[in-house]
Amino acid sequence: MASSNSNISYVDFSGLGLQIEDVSQADPNQVQNIVEELRTAFTTVGFVYLKNYGIPPEEITMALDVSRRFFTLPESVKRKVKRPDDGNSGYVCIGLESFNKDRPSDLREAYNITPCERSAMIMPDDDLPEFRETIMALYDNCKKLSMRVLYALAMALKLEDLTFFEKNHQYIGCGPNQTTLRTLYYPPIKNAEEVMPNQVRCGEHSDYGTITLLWQDDCGGLEVMNRHGNYVAAEPMKDAVLVNIADLLQFWTSDELISAKHRVMIPAAELRQRRIRQSLAFFVHPDDDTLVTPLNGSIKHEPITALQHLLNRFSETY
Repeated sequence: MASSNSNISYVDFSGLGLQIEDVSQADPNQVQNIVEELRTAFTTVGFVYLKNYGIPPEEITMALDVSRRFFTLPESVKRKVKRPDDGNSGYVCIGLESFNKDRPSDLREAYNITPCERSAMIMPDDDLPEFRETIMALYDNCKKLSMRVLYALAMALKLEDLTFFEKNHQYIGCGPNQTTLRTLYYPPIKNAEEVMPNQVRCGEHSDYGTITLLWQDDCGGLEVMNRHGNYVAAEPMKDAVLVNIADLLQFWTSDELISAKHRVMIPAAELRQRRIRQSLAFFVHPDDDTLVTPLNGSIKHEPITALQHLLNRFSETY
């Protein structure tokens, strides 16, 4: 394990990456090193960079490119595919979300892809037909990579059943499971007067599900709270994916693994403020009816289903 300049470590994931077709073919020594390094990272900061994880960089570039083309469409076009009140898939306009109610609404747009709603999943097929194929190809690879990370976490937690997480995430992309690929767009700030006092691009929050995979461009602005309660910069790292623990995994592990708060600030440099910022986030959730209760039998967290926790958090955000 090596350390980045943001106090967030990075791990060479080649021993479990998607370049290996079957984890049974993985080198045991490499796997053990990965497991130990992930455990250290997730019990300290709660975030880690993975390198050599097996998704081609050009696939990420294509997803960011087609996303940017969507977000620069006229607002009237984007609103044709807006997120409905009774679902999650679709376009989310600026001003709709606020992750920290002590701040004004977040300065960003988003597009949610939640295939559990496949029959009603909204896509901009008429205005950007290549969007669906590009984004869904990435979704499928994100699912595969997530399963590898969860397998490593089962080993790190010394679970008797190493397929425990796999069994509780079996409907990702095909059934009652809310795992969502979210493409995010932070418009350029052309004038400082556009920003309200105390407003940021994304307010302080923790993620809702099990883990999150995050790709970000080179604009910067993401900050992560460490165990001392201080925010540290999570600077973009070329060809790396940032992985973090989310709420339900913290509940499962009785706070052994921490769902760290994070936020996206507005860069101070005027030149960087005038740039757009983009990221791709894959929010991994357990199957809807999974009852999440501490694995060690503690009563630190009340049992709750994955879907109910998500709905509780949605009610705080929208």
